[in-house]
Amino acid sequence: MSDETIETYDQISIEYARRKSPVGDRLRVDLDGLAEALPPGARVLDVGCGPGREIDLLRARGFQVTGVDLSIGQLRTGGRGGVAQADMRHLPVATGSVDAVWCQAALLHLPRASVPAALAEFARVVRPGGGLYLQVAEGDGADWEVATNYASALRRWFTYHRESDLTALLATAGFAVRRVRRNAGLRDWLALHARRDGGFGNS
Repeated sequence: MSDETIETYDQISIEYARRKSPVGDRLRVDLDGLAEALPPGARVLDVGCGPGREIDLLRARGFQVTGVDLSIGQLRTGGRGGVAQADMRHLPVATGSVDAVWCQAALLHLPRASVPAALAEFARVVRPGGGLYLQVAEGDGADWEVATNYASALRRWFTYHRESDLTALLATAGFAVRRVRRNAGLRDWLALHARRDGGFGNS
């Protein structure tokens, strides 16, 4: 993630947390999908956790959750325990130590050339048979976008992905996609549920 994108998230952290506090039905469906695929008390790493909305929702489902984000402003605004400032390409987590990675609307801020390294790092920290939930913006290309939806003139970097290309990158990293969901809002979203070397869900 670029320094400018991090600075933007630092600056919009309060407004971001306020606007992200509601929980929609689509998010609940994806959270429930993860919950059905993991054992009680599973260890989940929320990568790009922001102020921590999903940390709370995952913990409410009985999981042990650690969150990481590069924006210290987001982490401080959220005020959750069990979080750390970290780059998703270099996670401060032991190999095979988590049951799943949850990564919603965070990978999309990496340049395309950095995506394979992040996915390889996800595969490193997830145990064999563990899972991955990954949501990205669907489309083509990449560009800077002004964060007007958070009442800011600052910019964030967005890289858009297509299902076929992302599925191939995940396969190279060691993940097999099991379920795909799409939804539309301010942009089109692509959500993938995947498994690491077997055993993520039954569908």
